[in-house]
Amino acid sequence: MTSKLARHAVILTLCTVVSVNTAPPVFASQLFGNLSPAQEVELGRQAAAEVERQVPIVNDRSVQAYVDRLGRRLAANSGRTDIPYRFRIINDKQANAFALPGGFIYVNRGIVQLARNESELAGVLAHEIAHVAERHSLDQIKKAQTLGLGLGLLEMLLGRSRNTAENIGALAANMVAQGVFFKYSRDAEREADRRAVAILRRSGISPNGMVTLFHRMESMKGNRAVAGFFSSHPSLSERQRNISGLLNTRDSRMASDSLAFRRTKNELGGDLLRG
Repeated sequence: MTSKLARHAVILTLCTVVSVNTAPPVFASQLFGNLSPAQEVELGRQAAAEVERQVPIVNDRSVQAYVDRLGRRLAANSGRTDIPYRFRIINDKQANAFALPGGFIYVNRGIVQLARNESELAGVLAHEIAHVAERHSLDQIKKAQTLGLGLGLLEMLLGRSRNTAENIGALAANMVAQGVFFKYSRDAEREADRRAVAILRRSGISPNGMVTLFHRMESMKGNRAVAGFFSSHPSLSERQRNISGLLNTRDSRMASDSLAFRRTKNELGGDLLRG
């Protein structure tokens, strides 16, 4: 979660949580277990609109086109193609990334600048795509203690309310404010890493980049550029060990870089610690 978004989240939480009803856990479990792909996408779209009101998005067309191509290539091999995927770069030098329900995926400019080749960036994207494919954000919602859901919102998402767009917007804003979508359990992170390795292989990209990027980030621990990632993700050393156990000799012979990645990184200012 980006530092700017975190600051806004605190403000929004204070403004919204105290003024809404809380759904009993049983309602939340029933509700989000029944969300259709279309409802999940709409929830994500509204959450994305809220996020993009709070943080600056990189609008460079060539940069966006490259990230879209790479992201869609990976998403096509995710095992979940019943939803559209959208990829955006946040203009923030902190190295971080997150996914919203329905395929809305964000990576900070800092991740692109920290990555040394395409496989490292692809590993981050594949991991976030895996969270979407596994519907981990919906699991997070179920676990949240204060969702800000009234019975009207429950009925709306189950198809009984006429004021759908307005209610989903309020729901999405409240969830963004509470940080529901920005931190997953260790089990969810392990599952996303496993699926990301498979996505990368099916896409013809070496999964070794996941390990090399995490190793570099681990060596930078304490640096402000990676502080947000450490605060919202579990131990990188553990994740390196887990991913390394999934790799084989064939992985190192797969593609790891591209000229398009190099051009995109230069457009964003080059290496993170130099830009």
